[in-house]
Amino acid sequence: MRPGTLLRWHALKHILKSEISEIEDGSSIFDIGSYDGEISYNLKRIFQNLEFVIVDIDKSGLQLAAEKGLDTLYTSALNLPVKDNKVDFILCLDLIEHVKEDNALIKEISRVLKKHGKVILTTPMQNGVSFPFLSRKKSKTINKNWGHVRKGYSLENIVKLFRNNDLMIVKISKYFNFFSRLVYRFNHLPRIPLKGKGLLYRMIIRLEPYIKNGAEEHIIVCKKR
Repeated sequence: MRPGTLLRWHALKHILKSEISEIEDGSSIFDIGSYDGEISYNLKRIFQNLEFVIVDIDKSGLQLAAEKGLDTLYTSALNLPVKDNKVDFILCLDLIEHVKEDNALIKEISRVLKKHGKVILTTPMQNGVSFPFLSRKKSKTINKNWGHVRKGYSLENIVKLFRNNDLMIVKISKYFNFFSRLVYRFNHLPRIPLKGKGLLYRMIIRLEPYIKNGAEEHIIVCKKR
């Protein structure tokens, strides 16, 4: 599992399991912009009677998802080939900061989501993700290399974006705490042995659900009105 995806899984797994456990067998979950569907693959092993669909524009990622036995959909998240009010649950994890037309993305998510269906969205806070003991310039470069078209969002802006598209926030949390950002930074220090970096990283990110100090990413759970 890629480092960022592994971090996200440990940070979100309790929330994901809690929210998804409430939906009925046979329900559909769209995982939008997740590349290879690693998080959905982990969830599918727990919730075997749910339909997970990986939505992306990267064919190589979708091929990897298909090899895991996941359903895939090669399409833009801005134009989903799905009728209104058809999807039970949507994951939109660290995608919106990559999309210029952010309102169009949320509008499309709201369109295909069933009434009272839920969305879990993650995205950096308004100043983006910084890294301890790295200059602001270097941190900004890392964010750009991730493909972000904007730094992130204030909570106020997220609330407004969702409210304008018939989505009501029901739960707010955060992740990517100070310690996780510190060990993530080690990936940019070649003098530290790779094996040591990986072991330390895996140990620290397991604490994500319990330590929120200095977290710089939003976790938002929404429900369609």
